Amino acid sequence: MLQKILAVGLNPVMQKTIVLEHLWENEVNRSGNYLFSVAGKGANTARVLTELGARTIHLTHGGGLFRDTFASMLAEDGVQVHIVDSKSEIRLCYTLINQEHHTVTEIVEEAVPVCGETDSLLRDQYAELVKDVGIVTISGTKASGYSDDIIPWMVRTAAALGKKIVLDVRGDDLLNSLEYRPAVIKPNLKEFSETLFPKETFKEHATESSILDAVKERMLELEQTYGVTTVLTQGARSVFTCHGGTIDERRVDAVVPVNTIGCGDSFTAGLAYGISEGLPMEACVSMGIACGKANALNLKPGTVKGEHFPRFK
Repeated sequence: MLQKILAVGLNPVMQKTIVLEHLWENEVNRSGNYLFSVAGKGANTARVLTELGARTIHLTHGGGLFRDTFASMLAEDGVQVHIVDSKSEIRLCYTLINQEHHTVTEIVEEAVPVCGETDSLLRDQYAELVKDVGIVTISGTKASGYSDDIIPWMVRTAAALGKKIVLDVRGDDLLNSLEYRPAVIKPNLKEFSETLFPKETFKEHATESSILDAVKERMLELEQTYGVTTVLTQGARSVFTCHGGTIDERRVDAVVPVNTIGCGDSFTAGLAYGISEGLPMEACVSMGIACGKANALNLKPGTVKGEHFPRFK
């Protein structure tokens, strides 16, 4: 039986996705093709894991107008969700898909701060839920109002119980979690570079050999020091994995995307699903790539269902 998975996200989202034949600036743009869905990195990861057949729990916070909608829509997707009352509105984000140029434009609202009690309530709920799972995924940035150490605390708590941890976070949340030896860290290349080389400037799709050499060297150092596997995605470009003292580069199939929002979260879900099955890391990465590709071919973000459902080799 697959290990149960706890998927944590501390920045929930309600997502409006709007498809346009053309995107005209400073003009009225009309669309009859749009959808409203639950999103956020934690929710996307939990939904894809559920679609893959994993027994998954999503832990987040919420309040205000969309709290019940958030919960009911995830329930319709088959996701078991625990929402800590934050007394804060769940933010809205908007995706504009321009079919003419195959571009995806994201408009992101910054999160409203959670109330003062949210941090302790979230910790209490997490401490109970983590006991009954084998794997924990923690994805994305945290909303303001949480203490600086909440994500490292979650990693430490899970590690003390012998749980496997997959981290898709960046910055101090990542750096301060490493000492607790998560199984896998999965930022994208830009996030990793900005976190580990804060004084340098990196472009999202940097290919300069000197930059990649420095990144690969740091990946090896992290494995040697903390025993952590590093998986770095970079959109439609190659995936780099440092595991067992070697670095592997995997090509990603080129596709014409429908919607790229949620691809990284879908990758995280596929990766965690493979780990839950006890598969070799190479196979886990293959699952992540397949899930990211399937998501890119769906309009709804954070889903792999339908005709493009990933078929793992």
